Amino acid sequence: MKRIVAVMLCLAAVFGLTACNDKPAEKKAEKITLKFATQHPIEHMAQKAAERIKARVEKETEGRVEIQIYPANQLGDASQIYEEVIRGSIDIAHITVPDQFDSRLGVGFLPYIARDYDQIRKVFATTAFIPTELAKMHDKLGVKFFSYFGEGFIGVGTVKPLEAINVPGTEKGHMIRVPGLDVFKFGAEELGFRTTSLPYADTYSALQTGVVDGWLGGPPNLNYLGFRDVIKHFYQYNVNFESTQYVMNKKTFEGIADADRAVVEKAFVDEGQQSFLMAESEDQMYRKKMQEMGIEVVTFSTQELEAMANYVREKAWKRLEANLTPELLNGLKASYSN
Repeated sequence: MKRIVAVMLCLAAVFGLTACNDKPAEKKAEKITLKFATQHPIEHMAQKAAERIKARVEKETEGRVEIQIYPANQLGDASQIYEEVIRGSIDIAHITVPDQFDSRLGVGFLPYIARDYDQIRKVFATTAFIPTELAKMHDKLGVKFFSYFGEGFIGVGTVKPLEAINVPGTEKGHMIRVPGLDVFKFGAEELGFRTTSLPYADTYSALQTGVVDGWLGGPPNLNYLGFRDVIKHFYQYNVNFESTQYVMNKKTFEGIADADRAVVEKAFVDEGQQSFLMAESEDQMYRKKMQEMGIEVVTFSTQELEAMANYVREKAWKRLEANLTPELLNGLKASYSN
């Protein structure tokens, strides 16, 4: 009997240990290093934002998530980087997202997507119509969208003064260079400009030699840093908004432990939304710098910008429906009244 009791006690101990071993082990957050590629030079405000994100994520995850930044297109141009994000060979990117995978991804450059900074902050707010729709487009490609990053309202720099500056649809008397995309070309044409598409690298010499009288494609900082020696006038039309996007490989994002994943997402979203305040400040600073260089800087009232925005949206957006779809454009229109 003693032997039987002893055997039973041993079996009970074995089963007890087995039962303990069957308990699911708690998943511990594993250390991960994320490759973060950007298109911006190291002196750009976007690089400072990237460094703030890196510091915040590494601190708040207690080092479990590290970020390595590769600025200035070190890992390729925007198209190459986005493809690598889709594949997962680059984890995160801050780029001008190309539209070859979905033509609607370029909706952020729509002419007069916003009238001014008050409106752009609403249009690009995290839960607004465009970011919500954009997140769906990226998701289908295996990409997580965090936020737009604002870089400034685009104006027109010219060698000679314009005509009928605040009357949309009226000839401005100038041929200007525009980027080779319809979202830029159609907006400028509806304002009243004759346009030609030249490579950005040829724009400075084209202004010098009189091939074009002006150019559209940059906010105040780019007009000052790249063209202050050749332009004599700058018109803050706000016709397009210079923006980039924070995106991440979806599978990599979902593979991060829950708490750390929330830290990563909030760091990028917060920095993206904060960028609009920084961009507004930079626009003001570089307009002042242009004035100090003797360049005439022309700004427009809210009422003038609203009139130009309404006119260009009515005319140019119809011409863009084939690529951006009526549903997307109508949804954006409806959001202005919300």
